Amino acid sequence: MSTAAATPAAPPAVTPEQRFLFDLQGFVILRQAIEPELVADLLAAVRRCEARDYDDAAWKAKVTVGKPSSTKDVGEGSIRLNGLPRLDPAFDRLIAHPAVLPLLRDFQGDPQLINTWSITKSRGCPSGWWHAGIPPSEYQVVNGAIRTPMLNVVTMLTDNTAGDGCLIVQPGSHKKNFALPGETYGKMGRETPGCIEVTGKAGDVVLFTEALHHNGDDKKTDGLRTNLYFNHMHVQRNVVMYDPVNAHHYWLPPEVRARFGDDAKQLTRWMVPMTID
Repeated sequence: MSTAAATPAAPPAVTPEQRFLFDLQGFVILRQAIEPELVADLLAAVRRCEARDYDDAAWKAKVTVGKPSSTKDVGEGSIRLNGLPRLDPAFDRLIAHPAVLPLLRDFQGDPQLINTWSITKSRGCPSGWWHAGIPPSEYQVVNGAIRTPMLNVVTMLTDNTAGDGCLIVQPGSHKKNFALPGETYGKMGRETPGCIEVTGKAGDVVLFTEALHHNGDDKKTDGLRTNLYFNHMHVQRNVVMYDPVNAHHYWLPPEVRARFGDDAKQLTRWMVPMTID
């Protein structure tokens, strides 16, 4: 028997279908992209972090303009955690995950991880507001390459079934030329024209351009629904100026980045010269 080291498997290639659907719809779903053991570890980490309290007073005192989000925001039927790798090293393994990284690079060119958060919903959690992180004019296809300056990656840690407070989107709205009036449609859920509910199983991943009009629906079912959100910007964007009030959650200290592998360090290299805390 040969004792030679096995050659590492090549990362999966982005398929023409994935590229077609992302450009057509503004999103693509990767079914069972995250291995069950990692899903279980991530869900356990979320529950550990949700059970803790966090003292944000010191860093919030340095924010002179605006109202920053807390590390743990508890709302009506929901818990949101911000800055996940700061809270538990289990989240490191989702940065540059091999099932996701090829698509990130294909759709964005040189992605950099910015915001990371989790949302757990229980029955009665209301819907949010329809929004997009960037305008449709910033989504482009240049010389056959998709380029979206902001791209979100949603990992389902529990099943997202109908009525579970799922991600809802308006497919194709990343290229829209007209907008519905926010005072009428902004707070609506699945009744919004052109809206669909994105459902899936634990381990499924949704990548969407932040030019896509999207929302979180209200939760009508029992049990907890938990998703992770890892948002990315192109390296040429000024990450801190995008949302300076919450830069604390975006930037990760050197002792956190020291845990990362090479690909994760590449995705967070904008943080190297930063001093925020």
